[in-house]
Amino acid sequence: MNFEQKLKQDLNKQSEELDSLMSENNSLGGYLKLGFSNDMGWMMKAAYGLGVLFSIALFYTGYQFFTVHQNEQVFWGVCLILSFQAQIATKLWIYMQTNRMYISKELRLLTARNS
Repeated sequence: MNFEQKLKQDLNKQSEELDSLMSENNSLGGYLKLGFSNDMGWMMKAAYGLGVLFSIALFYTGYQFFTVHQNEQVFWGVCLILSFQAQIATKLWIYMQTNRMYISKELRLLTARNS
C-alpha cells in the first residue's frame, strides 16, 4: 500500500468519526440524558423528582404568600424563599452531574482518537 492510499484511508476513517460525532443529539434533551448514563442514574431520577416537588412547593408557597392575611405573610414568604433556594440547589446539582458526565465522555472520545 502506497502513501496516497494510506492517507486516503486515514482521512476517510477520520471523516466517518466526525460524522458519527456530529450526528449525536446535541440538543438540551440529549445533554440532560447523559446524566442518566452512569451507575448513579437512580440518583439523577431522585434529583429530578425532588426538582418537581420543589417546583410544586414553590408555586404553592407563592400562591399562599400572595393570598393569606398580612399576619401570615412572613411565614409564607420565608417558605417561598426556602423552596426557591432548594429548587435552585437541586437544579444546579443536576446540571453539574450532567456536565461531569459530558466532560468524561468527551475525554474518553479524545483518548480513543489519540490511541
